[in-house]
Amino acid sequence: MLRRCVTIWSLVALTMLTFAAQGLQAKQASTETGPGAPIAIDGLGKGTVSLSGPWQFHPGDDAAWASPAFDSSGWERISADKPWGAQGHAGLAGFAWYRCSIEVTPAPGVAPRFSLLVPQVFDAYEIYWNGKLVGRNGVLEPQPNWLYSQPPQAFDLGVAEHGVLAVRVWKSPFLSDDSREEGGFATAPLIGSRDAIATAKAALEFRWLRGHQFIFGENLLCAVIALLSLLLWSRTPSRWVLFWTASFALIPPVNLLLLNAHMALPYRVVMAAVQPLSAIRDLSLWFLLLWVLLLHEHRGIARLTRILAWVWLVAAALDGVLINIAWNPRWTRLVQNADAVSGILSIVLEAFPLLLAGYAVIHRRQLDSARWLVAILTLLDEMLVVTRNGLKESRPFGNWSIPATIDAPLFTIGGSAISLYTFAGLLLLVAIVYAVYSSVRDDQRRQDALELEKLELIRETSLMRYQAEHDGLTGLWNHRVIVEQLREEMNRARRNGSALSVVLIDVDHFKKINDSFGHPAGDLVLQELSSIFTHALRPYDSVGRYGGEEFLLILPGCELESAMLRAEQLRSAVESALIRDGEIALQVTASFGVASALASQAEAETVIRAVDAALYRAKSIGRNCVVADRMDLPLFEGHGEV
Repeated sequence: MLRRCVTIWSLVALTMLTFAAQGLQAKQASTETGPGAPIAIDGLGKGTVSLSGPWQFHPGDDAAWASPAFDSSGWERISADKPWGAQGHAGLAGFAWYRCSIEVTPAPGVAPRFSLLVPQVFDAYEIYWNGKLVGRNGVLEPQPNWLYSQPPQAFDLGVAEHGVLAVRVWKSPFLSDDSREEGGFATAPLIGSRDAIATAKAALEFRWLRGHQFIFGENLLCAVIALLSLLLWSRTPSRWVLFWTASFALIPPVNLLLLNAHMALPYRVVMAAVQPLSAIRDLSLWFLLLWVLLLHEHRGIARLTRILAWVWLVAAALDGVLINIAWNPRWTRLVQNADAVSGILSIVLEAFPLLLAGYAVIHRRQLDSARWLVAILTLLDEMLVVTRNGLKESRPFGNWSIPATIDAPLFTIGGSAISLYTFAGLLLLVAIVYAVYSSVRDDQRRQDALELEKLELIRETSLMRYQAEHDGLTGLWNHRVIVEQLREEMNRARRNGSALSVVLIDVDHFKKINDSFGHPAGDLVLQELSSIFTHALRPYDSVGRYGGEEFLLILPGCELESAMLRAEQLRSAVESALIRDGEIALQVTASFGVASALASQAEAETVIRAVDAALYRAKSIGRNCVVADRMDLPLFEGHGEV
């Protein structure tokens, strides 16, 4: 029994000695590398050294923490090679400080003048060296400038071999789509000579540019598409599909400039513009799908799209306001709740293109290959968008890895990582542009065909009108038109108080010509006489085939004596004309009846009866003569007197 007790106590004593030894070893290690122990860098030459740690870290804000005399030994120790959210501080917002002590021993022949390179810090920060502010990136609360992207920054630490480096960091209040795992350093800072830091900074910038050249190329393509679409739309403003194509393609490069070009614009202005612009791109896609997928003919869908477009614009504008006031602690909780509601609404509205594409696939059978491609790629792209953004919005309820998988590189081209999300969006853009311009080209062809048909119809109409108003044989006005012309000229003569004369001409012995030489010869005679009358008239005179071998001339502003003189000239021209029909030479004469209404109130039919009576008298006294009838005077005969 005693032996057993001795054995038990021996085991207990051995165990206690073991733990004591381990504690002594840990204490010794803690003493050797305890809080506040400097980062020793021996023989720092022309290269750079990563300051991954150990760093002291503490949430909160106090200007005294930048002083080298401050005791930070009680602070938590973390590394700088990953965000503090991934090191036990997920969801931390506001201020936090990093501190570390550095001892640098320059290499032989190297001046002890060093610089610091900070690749990226989430949100804004300030750098203190031995209690002195040496630089900053962004503006600290309440409006940090680098919410989305930061370029690497270099800071000169001066001539020093020992010092305390303090970094004051601002982490913006997390919103619904914040992973809550960010904050602080994204990658560890580098220390080195000024030339080495400048070289490393240039290398980081080059690497960033190389990694984004695909995005730059994509946005350049978008800008070219937008410019071409705007130019085409300016030529045909009625084709609004070109305007929506330009809007859909233009927003990405504009947002890229606003968020990544680091232009000297106020943060509030940038955020107030980015949110509505992103919404405009979404609703541009809606209206493009309406047109490309032939849904604009459905009034209900078109009306719903317009209503949701206004809702989306208003919500995006309010979202920009929320982000602007999120930095004020008094509004943080309200902003977070409002942003959660806005996030839910955005997911619902981002799913609307899925409904449009699904409806088109189910109910439309006349979609061509280009439209089918747009519908399929819309379903693919928008499912990725809804899944990615929806799971990001639900991060407070679950740490989903699917968004990171969607954003992960699918493959690389020339050093540029291309994700499934980016690739699907680019394919959708190309498909939409192809479908739009194919449809515009087809519409232009149809419009050209319609214009050609319209011109042909106008030509046919003009021809039919010409045939309806002109004599088919002589090309002169026909009976109906020449009588209407006489009425118009008589009305004009009454209004103006001017003279008006009418001449009725009949070809002598025309039946004999037809019987002796045939009807073709008679037709040739009528055509030749028509040419004689046409060339002898003034521009404002009128001549028409009154019927058979009779012609009616209207001479505005011409009194009876002048009309008789002109009739005599025409009679002489007819008599002198030699009309050849093959080897046959025909010589014909004509009888002329002339009447002048002056300013009388006679109607056109009365004038025609008078001139017909004069023509009858001319034929009765031997033909080939001119006889006049003044209507209100005794009848007067020409070519011989009456």
